[in-house]
Amino acid sequence: MEQVTRFVSSFGTQFSTWSEQLDMNALAVVSAIFLVVFLARNLMSAWTVKSLELIAEKIQISLDETVKEAILPAARALVLSLPLYGLLEALSLPSLLDQTLQRLVISVAVASIFAAGYSLVDVTVSWIVSPKDRIHGLQLSWLKKILKALTVIVGITAVLRVWEIDLGPVLTGMGVLGAGVALAAQDLFRNLIAGMASMGEKRFDIGDWVRVEGVVEGVVEKMELRSTLIRQFDQAAVHVPNAELANTTLINFTRRPFRRIYWTLDLTYGTSTEQLETIRDQIDQYIESSGDFAPKENAGRYVRISDFSDSSIQLLVWCFTNTIDYSEYLSSKERLLLKVKQIVEDSGSSFAYPTRTIRMAEDPETTDG
Repeated sequence: MEQVTRFVSSFGTQFSTWSEQLDMNALAVVSAIFLVVFLARNLMSAWTVKSLELIAEKIQISLDETVKEAILPAARALVLSLPLYGLLEALSLPSLLDQTLQRLVISVAVASIFAAGYSLVDVTVSWIVSPKDRIHGLQLSWLKKILKALTVIVGITAVLRVWEIDLGPVLTGMGVLGAGVALAAQDLFRNLIAGMASMGEKRFDIGDWVRVEGVVEGVVEKMELRSTLIRQFDQAAVHVPNAELANTTLINFTRRPFRRIYWTLDLTYGTSTEQLETIRDQIDQYIESSGDFAPKENAGRYVRISDFSDSSIQLLVWCFTNTIDYSEYLSSKERLLLKVKQIVEDSGSSFAYPTRTIRMAEDPETTDG
């Protein structure tokens, strides 16, 4: 009870001394300014964003709604922090309390600025990197991640500097712990390096159709620090470790210039030589003139009578479509199939199908009887 009494008495004495030193006129002015700013914070922050938008227009940069939404909270925090800092100065609080509150206000302002910068990384990269630079989507994704990580690191460092915290001794003290963490994170670093290697080699890009032999086939959606997300055609999501992706045979179907059609047509043995030549020439002529298929100079094309099978004469059709889009490929293939059927029917021939003749031998005992 005596300790409580002593604390209350000490606090009362300090409060009395502080109230005597307080400049009430300055406090009233600063309080009024802070109240006005607080009530008009939304209007003032919107005006700040509008000013930035006008400046951006002068340098031929357009700010979309995403940018404005990212800037607005930072502008609001800055608008409030300035009169709040002045109010703390006018209050002339005890040294430790005053210093703590001032640092807290500055920390909030600094953190809000870096938070806005973090939100603007995507837009900033889009401004800086032109489509003419031919930077792949995967490289852009990693560039954005690196810039966001740097923004977070610099932001945390700036806030710590406000509180006069030196990172040197902290990092030195974490040396042993860091070595243990690094040892435990070997797999993460191995996948990180493998991901960077794959990105540097440009083995695939976001949206590419790839097959990782013995692992997965699908469309690349994104590459994280540890794994790459590949969406299978049944819509299942498969996360492949970057190290496994880098060390496994990978087929990138998107990088091929054409898609192949490879058929073996079976015609009946009753088809004459003239009919075979007519069918062959008309199919080759259609492929040449339809516009759906790549020219001979750019891709192989073969329409040839190729073999005799057990029940048919075989005609080889080997060509490549101009497109790699699956829907357009199917359309081209369908048109060719219908045309081939029409050519065969118009020639008077027909398609063969496997047949088997079974001869039934008579039972000798039945014959003798």
